[in-house]
Amino acid sequence: MKKWLRLVVLSFLICGVWLSTGIPVSLAHGNVSVAYSDITLEHNTIKYVLQLDMYDMMAEVNPDDPDLALTTEKVLNKFYSTHQAEVEHLLLTKINLYSDSLPLEGRVTQFRYIEKENEVQPFAEAVIEYPVKRNPQQFTLDYNLVFDRDQWHVNYVNLALGELKKEAVLIAQITELQVGELKLPRIIQYFSLLGIEQFFRSYESILVLAILILGLQSTKPALRTLAMFAATQSLTLLLSGLHIIALPDRLLNALIPLSVVFLALSIYYKAAVQQLSWIAGGLGIIHGFWYARQLLGLREDGGHFAVSVTAFYAGLEASVVLISLSLLIIINCFRKVKYATPLILSAAAFVGLISFTIKVFF
Repeated sequence: MKKWLRLVVLSFLICGVWLSTGIPVSLAHGNVSVAYSDITLEHNTIKYVLQLDMYDMMAEVNPDDPDLALTTEKVLNKFYSTHQAEVEHLLLTKINLYSDSLPLEGRVTQFRYIEKENEVQPFAEAVIEYPVKRNPQQFTLDYNLVFDRDQWHVNYVNLALGELKKEAVLIAQITELQVGELKLPRIIQYFSLLGIEQFFRSYESILVLAILILGLQSTKPALRTLAMFAATQSLTLLLSGLHIIALPDRLLNALIPLSVVFLALSIYYKAAVQQLSWIAGGLGIIHGFWYARQLLGLREDGGHFAVSVTAFYAGLEASVVLISLSLLIIINCFRKVKYATPLILSAAAFVGLISFTIKVFF
């Protein structure tokens, strides 16, 4: 009996020495997990600084990690060096930001662990940056970290985006924060300008319009063909914008530049001049899906979804008409220059091929 008693006492003494040395130290997580979110606007960039209980970050990324409950410097450094890609994927999928009803694309620019004042356990600190072109009039944060694993998780949010300011607490029953109001005049202006901007950024569509005009010798058939392109483009733009049908990004990245190559070579070798209107309609379908990508993720809870899509479509089609008429005048002047048409078609095919190579392989 005395022998067993001595063994028990010795065991407690060993445990006491082991704990006092701090190797390894167990994470004092407690019953409530906490996060702090600080959201600010700096030089056309929304900066989201998230401070999350280190235990929660590790558990979200790798719940089967045998070192999950340890906070030695070695364990923390190992986690940061081996799981940065997983951390970025986690944050960008579980935290969604919307500016004026459209989703923002961000990237993690900083990731480290810190000792936070008045907190026992260490915290993970991540900085996520979201480029924006304009100060948002309406902003939405959709936060879904930890709640699936811990219903008592709390996120204290401090938001300051120009005139939009808010302090809030997000819990399992309230995971969304919305600030500001997107009014009808702003919606029409914002989405119509977005459509114009999207058209002028897509040089492949401008090349398609130019090639279609080059393929027809008179103005009337050219206008009829351009109208076919615009009509089918509008149809697929609306179908895709209303989430009825969509094409994968990878497929569109290949089809858009290849459409330029196909059209330029077809007209260069006079292989499809008679069917040019039908070809224009088919290309309009492809390019309509391409433009509609800008509306992916558009929120429908603001009550102005249809107005937003229509304004975007109006801005885009107005740009198509304006550029088509301008190209028609310019190209009719270039027709008088010898070898101008084959040179333009060759250059367009080359640009399309380069664009295909970059978008698909790089």
